[in-house]
Amino acid sequence: MNKILIASPGKLSPTTQMIIDEAKKVFNVKYVPINRMNLIVDNNKIRCEYNRQDLTNVDYFLPKIDAPRKEYGYQVVKAFDYFDVPKPYKAETIMIAHDKFLTTEMLARNNIAVPKTYLFKTGENSEDMVDIIKFPVMVKLKGGSGGKGIMYVKEPNTMKSILRSMEVLKQEVLIQEFIDNPGEDIRVLVVGGEIAGAYKRVAKEGEKRANIKIGGSGVRYTPTQDVEDISLKVAEIMDCKILAVDILESKEGPVVLEVNINPGIRGMTEATDINIAKRIVDYIDTQVKK
Repeated sequence: MNKILIASPGKLSPTTQMIIDEAKKVFNVKYVPINRMNLIVDNNKIRCEYNRQDLTNVDYFLPKIDAPRKEYGYQVVKAFDYFDVPKPYKAETIMIAHDKFLTTEMLARNNIAVPKTYLFKTGENSEDMVDIIKFPVMVKLKGGSGGKGIMYVKEPNTMKSILRSMEVLKQEVLIQEFIDNPGEDIRVLVVGGEIAGAYKRVAKEGEKRANIKIGGSGVRYTPTQDVEDISLKVAEIMDCKILAVDILESKEGPVVLEVNINPGIRGMTEATDINIAKRIVDYIDTQVKK
């Protein structure tokens, strides 16, 4: 039986557990918390171990790297790049995908529609930026995820108050134009260059963020050809085989808000009745058999 390695943050998420359960039907599965994987350079060789056991003798590696662990995750995946173990993405993808500005910049350079975006560091001159911004806007922490660290701001004075409050953090802040819509976005999951599923995430009443983790609800959605084409192109640009693309439908057409290389699948599974975990495992199976 072929062996696959799955690594994620220490506490198993529902998504990771769903994938593990499905993968066990096909593979010999080893799960390791990412922060317990040890990298060793010795005698001009690189090793990756867990409890002194070699982790590199596997047929596929599925990393589930979140933003707080992106630096260490980069080092781990870089090692597996060296070992030439099949994976859904290379190490460089982690650093881009977990940086909202770098992602936005890369998509824009490849002619993907994205919101007008400003990046600056909180501090003495940050309030000067407010005078050139058209409101309302969405304010985001550059490395946030799951709908956390996102605020809807309607006017300049509120923006200045937020910046003063955040000044102690000395963080980089991302500000994006607010695209008027009914409080919903589209999430499309691309697996192996194909659309594996899609659904609409609808914000709860009074909320501008549609993320399921903060109370939004999911409904089945059949993507238009434009949405499909954009999602597939984004996955190609990001050089990622398992990727969620978050899209808003605007008057000018679909606009890409974010990408996620570590997407949750429970919401999409429940909304679509598609076994998303099986879609992912089936794709891995094709890669193992190459």
